[in-house]
Amino acid sequence: MISSIISTAFSGMAAQQSRMDAIAHNIANADTPGYARRDVDMVSAPGGGVRAVPREAGGDVDLVTEMAGMIDTRMAYEANVAVMETGMDMWDALMSALAPEDRDERWR
Repeated sequence: MISSIISTAFSGMAAQQSRMDAIAHNIANADTPGYARRDVDMVSAPGGGVRAVPREAGGDVDLVTEMAGMIDTRMAYEANVAVMETGMDMWDALMSALAPEDRDERWR
């Protein structure tokens, strides 16, 4: 259970990193003639979590839209970090409550 929380949060962080990469690429190529804007779709991953699927969105790059996307992506990434930290804290609390012989190998 706790490991799936951590895994799901990690997949969310990786997906948001892919989204940020697409945004950065759009900003870097905003003035490139013929450049097609990129976007990322978030889809459910098998077994839980999320994965990023890059695609060409087409159209011109609007810097205001890209900056708003950066802010949204940063907030989503930070939310996933908070979930991961909470899951890790839960794991630590569980391991502390167990008898030494029942603990995970990292506690021995």
